[in-house]
Amino acid sequence: MKKKESVESERQLTERLVKAVSMLSIERKKMLDELIKEWERLDYREDFRISCFLAVDYSTKDRLYQDFVNNLSRGGVFIETSAPFQMGQTVSLTISVPFLDKTLKVAGTIVRTERNGIGVQFVKKLTPYQKELIHNAITHK
Repeated sequence: MKKKESVESERQLTERLVKAVSMLSIERKKMLDELIKEWERLDYREDFRISCFLAVDYSTKDRLYQDFVNNLSRGGVFIETSAPFQMGQTVSLTISVPFLDKTLKVAGTIVRTERNGIGVQFVKKLTPYQKELIHNAITHK
């Protein structure tokens, strides 16, 4: 499909969607809004994420912590913790991967805080070794 045809097709689709949404009841518009929010929440992740239970030692500039990684991807982790953290804090992580008898050392930034833990995004591009270690941890499951 040519670029001009693609743009026209997208414009037509957008017009059809706007018309369809305008005809919805307020209740259905609210339902659609919630669905879109859920799609956005799920789509922001670039990497496949797995549930896991791995020990992690991590530190901020003023304190050391020991908790567990709840899920893992090539882009970050979710750490179960009740300790208070703030968005944007940097942390140094050492994740133990016992079935591989290895540890993963990486720096991250806290990008999400919840009642039961924190989401940490890795700050630097992972080395090939680190990528392979995470790949092996993800595919081991």
